[in-house]
Amino acid sequence: MRRRPKYCHESAFDFFELALKAPTSSERLLCGALGISLHFLPNQSPVVSLEAIEELASTVKRRVHHPSPDALVAQLHEVLFDEMGFRGDPQHYFEVDNSLIPRVLETKRGLPITLTLIYKAVAERVGLIVEGINSPGHFLARVHAGNDLMLVDPFHGGRLLSEGEATHMVERIVGQSRQPGDEWFPVCDEHQWLHRILNNLRSLLIHSGSSRNVAAMRELQAVLSDEGGEH
Repeated sequence: MRRRPKYCHESAFDFFELALKAPTSSERLLCGALGISLHFLPNQSPVVSLEAIEELASTVKRRVHHPSPDALVAQLHEVLFDEMGFRGDPQHYFEVDNSLIPRVLETKRGLPITLTLIYKAVAERVGLIVEGINSPGHFLARVHAGNDLMLVDPFHGGRLLSEGEATHMVERIVGQSRQPGDEWFPVCDEHQWLHRILNNLRSLLIHSGSSRNVAAMRELQAVLSDEGGEH
């Protein structure tokens, strides 16, 4: 018998479940994140967000006169960070809206993990390869630019980081030094990515006392685990 949600909004639950069956990991990730958002924004069609991402990608494409990876990255950053102003908002870091893709697209403010998701979604539509980097305390993007790999911090306006700079930043955030053998910059697959978004939301909602919404996030995590996404 098909599972039905007790706490999660039914449209969000159904969209999330369907998203996890999408043919590509990128579709599963983006649509899964939109499914999570739908629980909190049941009247916000995911199509609106998908169209906004397509429009951002189209703007980048119109600016590119040479399709080299470096040119694509330069125009991507100019559009997303210089012109649109996507970045983090440390003063309102713990607001639920920062975890919801439609709200991040509207306000241009979000958590590292949601800003990186939008960065990845737009970048892939212009032909770049971008991975999520599941570093402790602060999510990052890694961009394949030809033979080069670049660590990008969308939370700080698309700042480019060396691994040493990223290590120092994470050390400050987590309050401990990186030890030899510590894997601080692992590539994150779509299931891990969605689990981390849900864990972030659960933590925020627990502190705000929203027990029904916490239970709703647990229901979505159960669906994700059933799809082979428990790590």
